[in-house]
Amino acid sequence: MAKHRKQTRTQRLAVRAAIGVLPMTAIVTGGTIAQAAPTPQFIAPQPGVTTPPNPGATVPAPDAPTRQPGVTTEPPPMTYVAPEDDARGVAPETDYLPTRQVPQRDYVAPLRPETLHAPEPTPPVAEIVPPDRTLRAGDLTMDAPEFLTLDQINQANAATAGPEADISQFARSVGVAPSRADMVAASAVAGAVQGAVIGCAIGSTLQIVTVIAFPLTPLTCLTWGATGLVAGTLIGAGMGGLK
Repeated sequence: MAKHRKQTRTQRLAVRAAIGVLPMTAIVTGGTIAQAAPTPQFIAPQPGVTTPPNPGATVPAPDAPTRQPGVTTEPPPMTYVAPEDDARGVAPETDYLPTRQVPQRDYVAPLRPETLHAPEPTPPVAEIVPPDRTLRAGDLTMDAPEFLTLDQINQANAATAGPEADISQFARSVGVAPSRADMVAASAVAGAVQGAVIGCAIGSTLQIVTVIAFPLTPLTCLTWGATGLVAGTLIGAGMGGLK
């Protein structure tokens, strides 16, 4: 009984293999027959089987490129728009990919308060990924120290890239041109990081000077750092709108 089952499986595998080989065999065989076929004048037309060639038909050259139906090549996403389109709120297609490179623009639309309005639905903006081994926080960029691993660098960049994309999306939703929205977001994130560092340093210094009896605690750094972060974000966003 087991032997019979084993033979059945073997037969099934053989049948599947034969079926899988049939398309390739047909292609190869058809190509071989086409190349080995005699010249047309020795082939007698058969009613219902062979169709005589149309004398007026154009026969493509043997080396002419052919297109396969259903196979298309997508064009690369647009990375640039004209200044007048940017001013109307049109953004490059790369702005809406999962990630994008640091924008390289030679033009930034001015901030026009008269065009601002209530937030409207706006597609998410792609996060900016800096070059390899580069730390980026908005307008702030620096070479990553050698002791940082690639994962640590990516985590640090992701921590600021997400908020930057959110700020740019919100700015666009209220009528800010995409190029200006990116600048506002980059300046806001840079200001937030600088404000947090300055606030932490000031808070720690004041604690050391005024309360020497108590050891320096991370709570003071976090409290003053958070205050500096908010202030730096607002100042940075304002500067980004005026640059």
